[in-house]
Amino acid sequence: MKSERRGVVIAIGVLLLSAVLGGIYGPNVRATAASADDYQTAVRNFTRVLDVVQSNYADQVDVDKAVYQGAIPGMLRMLDPHSSFFDSKQFALLREDQRGKYYGVGMIVAPQQNHTVVMAPYAGAPAYNAGIRPGDVILKVDDKSTDQLSTTEVADLLKGPKGTVVKITVSREGYPEPLVFTVTRDEIPR
Repeated sequence: MKSERRGVVIAIGVLLLSAVLGGIYGPNVRATAASADDYQTAVRNFTRVLDVVQSNYADQVDVDKAVYQGAIPGMLRMLDPHSSFFDSKQFALLREDQRGKYYGVGMIVAPQQNHTVVMAPYAGAPAYNAGIRPGDVILKVDDKSTDQLSTTEVADLLKGPKGTVVKITVSREGYPEPLVFTVTRDEIPR
């Protein structure tokens, strides 16, 4: 019993001695918090630089691209190479992937000969129920032409809040006139 008590007293003594020596000889570390003025100054400086670039650059500067794809990812790489920045569109896609569902018409589309073509509507999905078939070429989404749009942009137009209506104009082989389908968006499981 005496040896146990002596062991506890020695352990406490070593801890106290370590604390005292660490307090005296250890590095002097103090946490500092940046003030709101520091943040405002940094933002003000950044906007000044951006204004100078906009007014003096040879071409027109896409500010969203410069900030969301340039400045912010660059700062993150310098501060923490393991972090990623998502703009609002990328974040929405990430959340959609995490949830395993999205709201839309429910079909696979792909590019073919500078057009967006329906590869397959999902069985039971709104596009399938409306009568859209594989091979249909999407010409318009809500009266917006798809001529200059990528397949991803067309797919984004087809997505939307649950219960909203989208008008899809397609050309179909064997039909001289375009076909118009009115489809109500619903939850589409991935």
